[in-house]
Amino acid sequence: MRLIKRVLLTLVILAVLLSAGVYVFLQTTRPTYSGQISLPGLTAEVDVFYDDFGVPHIYARHEEDAYYALGYVHAQDRLFQMEMIRRAASGRLSEVLGKDLVKVDKLFRALGINQFAKEHAQKFLKTDTAAWQRAALAYQRGINQFIKTGKTPLEFTIIGIPKEEFTPEDIYHAVGFMSFGFAEGLRIDPVLEKIKNEWGAEYLKDLAVQTPAQAVRIESFSGARKNPLRDSLISYLHDALSSLPVPMWQGSNGWAIAGDRTASGKPILANDTHIGFAQPAVWYEAHLEAPGLSFYGHHIAGIPFGLLGQTDRCGWGLTMFENDDTDFYREAANDSGQVKYKGQWVDIDFRKERIKVKDEAEVELIVPSTPHGQVISGIVDFTSDDEPISLWWMLNEGDNRALQAAYQLNHAQGIADVEKAASQFSAPGLNVMYADDEGNIAWWAVARLPIRPKHVNSKFFLDGASGHDEPVGYYDFSKNPHAVNPPWGFVYSANNQPDSVDGVLYPGYYYPRSRAGRIYELLSEQKKWTIDDVKKVSLDVTSTMHADIAHLLADVLAKTNKPEHARLIEELKNWNGLHDQTLVAPTMYYNLLSQSMRMAMVDEIGAPAFESLAITSLLKNSYEGFIANPESPWWNNTKTETRETREEIVAFAADRTLELLSGNLGQNADRWTWGRVHTLTHKHAFDAVKPLRSFFNVGPFEVSGGSEVLNNLHFSLDSTGYFSVDGGPALRKITDFADPDHGVTVSPSGQSGNVMSDHYDDQARMFATGEFRTMWRKRKDVEAKSKNRLLLKPEKDN
Repeated sequence: MRLIKRVLLTLVILAVLLSAGVYVFLQTTRPTYSGQISLPGLTAEVDVFYDDFGVPHIYARHEEDAYYALGYVHAQDRLFQMEMIRRAASGRLSEVLGKDLVKVDKLFRALGINQFAKEHAQKFLKTDTAAWQRAALAYQRGINQFIKTGKTPLEFTIIGIPKEEFTPEDIYHAVGFMSFGFAEGLRIDPVLEKIKNEWGAEYLKDLAVQTPAQAVRIESFSGARKNPLRDSLISYLHDALSSLPVPMWQGSNGWAIAGDRTASGKPILANDTHIGFAQPAVWYEAHLEAPGLSFYGHHIAGIPFGLLGQTDRCGWGLTMFENDDTDFYREAANDSGQVKYKGQWVDIDFRKERIKVKDEAEVELIVPSTPHGQVISGIVDFTSDDEPISLWWMLNEGDNRALQAAYQLNHAQGIADVEKAASQFSAPGLNVMYADDEGNIAWWAVARLPIRPKHVNSKFFLDGASGHDEPVGYYDFSKNPHAVNPPWGFVYSANNQPDSVDGVLYPGYYYPRSRAGRIYELLSEQKKWTIDDVKKVSLDVTSTMHADIAHLLADVLAKTNKPEHARLIEELKNWNGLHDQTLVAPTMYYNLLSQSMRMAMVDEIGAPAFESLAITSLLKNSYEGFIANPESPWWNNTKTETRETREEIVAFAADRTLELLSGNLGQNADRWTWGRVHTLTHKHAFDAVKPLRSFFNVGPFEVSGGSEVLNNLHFSLDSTGYFSVDGGPALRKITDFADPDHGVTVSPSGQSGNVMSDHYDDQARMFATGEFRTMWRKRKDVEAKSKNRLLLKPEKDN
C-alpha cells in the first residue's frame, strides 16, 4: 500500500510539473505590448500605445517608420493569419497541413493568383520611388523583422511551419485572395449551366437568374441543348471552397445619413462588412499618426493600407458590389494542343505547377491557359471527351491598382480625393460609402466594368470559339452607379442591385430585398438621427421578406389539412420576421424552408450542386417566386413514378421538420427557441483537431439575428436542424462627423490572433450582445485609456 501511494504521489508531482512547464511555455508566447524594442531600419523612435482593447495607436516622426511599426505589431498579433492567407492564395496549404488540402491548392494554382502576384510585384514594388511603394515595403520590413526576432506563434510550433520572410508578391497574394472571395460566379454559374443543359429552360424560370422584379435597387443620382456539365467540376469547387481554413467575403451593409437629417447636423457613417467568421477575426484595427498621415482604420492581414476607416477630415466604408467579374468559356479544342479563338486555332499555353505535400510525394499539376484565362476544368481529372472550361476573371485583366487606391484613401482630405482613389479599383468590385466633416455624403460602385454583347447572359457558359461572346470594351468610371449628396438624404448598400445608369443595368450576383428594403424603410423615417439610433439599425433582426415566405409556406401547409402541422402553421402565419433568440417561429421556419428546398431540388441536381447554390444570393433571391409557383417542375420528385405536388413536398418537409426538432430539442415545442439552434462560434483553423478545439475556438454564444436581416448572422441552409452561424458582420462601425474622434465599433472576437493575449476574445461577448466601444483618435484620450506603451527604437550600429 505504501508503494502504491508513493507511485501515485510521484505521478501527481510529474503531472503538476508538466502542467507548470506547459503554463510557463505558453506565457513565453504572449505578445509584447509594453517595454522597449530596438529595431534595425527605423529612423527615429516610434511610440505605440495599446488601448484597453489592444488597438495599437502608432505615433511616428516619419511615415515610413509608422508603416514599419504597423507591420511589426500586426505580425505580432496576426502572423499565423498572414501565413494562412499567403499559403491559401499561392496554393501552398498542403505543404504544412497535409494531403487533405491538395484540392484547395490545385484550385488556387489553377486560378493563377501566383502569376498575378508575381507580375504585379515586379511591376509595382520593384522600386521605391513613390511614397506608397516606400510605405508598403516599410510595412513588410516590419513583418519580416518580427519573423526574425519576435516570438514564434504557437500554431507554427504545433504544426511545424517554417518561418519564412514575406516578399512583395505576398502583398499581392493577399489582394488576390480578397478578390477571389468576391467571385460568387464560381459557385453559381456551373450549377446554372448544369440545370440549363440537363433540365431545360422550364427549370430556370423559378430561379432568380436575373435580379427579380421585387428587388430593392440603389438609386443613382447625377436554343439547342449542349453536352451535360459533369458534376465533378461542381463538386470540386464546392469541396475546395468548403475546406478553406481562411474565411471569404460574403456581403456587407453600409450607409451614410446627411447632416440635415441628424441631430448633430453632420453626417453619420455606418458600416458592417460581412465575412465568414473565423478566429482571429478578419479585420485588424490600427491608428497611425505621422507628418502627412492621420488614419484610423481596419486592415487585412498582409495588406499595408487600411481598406476602410477615416482620416482627420473624412471617412468611408465598404460593401461588396457583387458585379459579375467572372465568365466561364467552353473551349473548342483539337488534338494539336490548340483552341479555336475568334475563328482561328491558337496554341494553348501549359504551365507546370509542383505542389509540395507534407509527409507525401509532390503533386504535379498542368494548368492550360487559353486567351480567355486558366482552364479551370483542368483541376479535375477529366477525360479527353470533356470540353475544356476556361475562366475569364477581371483580376487578371490589366493592372490592378488596389494598393495605390488604398494608400490614397488613407491620406484623403475630402470627397475629391476619395472619388479619385475609388476610380482606381478594378477588382474586386466594391461599394464605397462616404461622409465628411463638410457635410458631404456619397456612394460609388467601384470596379472596372466590362461591356458585354447584348445577347450574352454572363451567368451561363459562353462560346469561346466564335468570338461573338467576348467583352467589347469597358465602361468609363463616370458611368458606374453612384450618388453624391442626393436629395433624399442618405446613401446605402446591402449588396443589392444598383439602378441603371444611362440605361445599363449591370449584371451581378446581387442580394435579395430583405436587408436593402429594411435599410431603406428605416432610414426613410423622418427623424433626427443619432449614433444610438444607428446602432439599433445595425442590430435590427426583422425581415419582412422572410415573414412573407413564412406566410406562403403556412398557406401551402394549411391546404394539406394535417392536424400535426397545426402549431407549425400557427407560428409561421403569425410571425412578423423577427429573428429573436427567444422565439420559436424562426426555428420552425428555417427548418421547413431548408427541407422544402432540398426535397424540391436535390433529386434533379444532386446534393453537391444544391449545397453550392444554397449559400448564394441566387437561391435567396428565388425563395419567394419558387414557393409561390404551384406549377413549378421542381416540385415533382424525379426519383418516383408518381408526380408530386407543391403541397405534398411541403407536407413531407413539415413532417421532417417536426421529426428533427423533436429529436434535437425535445417534445416540448415551446422550448424550440431560435437561440438553441442559432449559435455563434469563432472557429480557429484547429477546429478540426478535437483536443485543441476548446483552447483555440471562441464561443459558442446563443444569438439573435439570421440570414439576410441587418444583423446578418447567416448560416448554411442545413439539413440537421441546427443553423450554426458561419459568417456575418466582421466589424460594426459608426462615426458621427460632428465628433469624428469618438466613433464607435466592435470586433467579432478581439484584436489579437495570439491565444495567450488578453485581447484574443475580449470583445466576443460584446459583439454577441450588441455592444459597442469607442474608437479613440485624440492622443490625450489614447494615453488616458492606454494600458501599455511599447517604445520602438532604432537599433544602434555596433
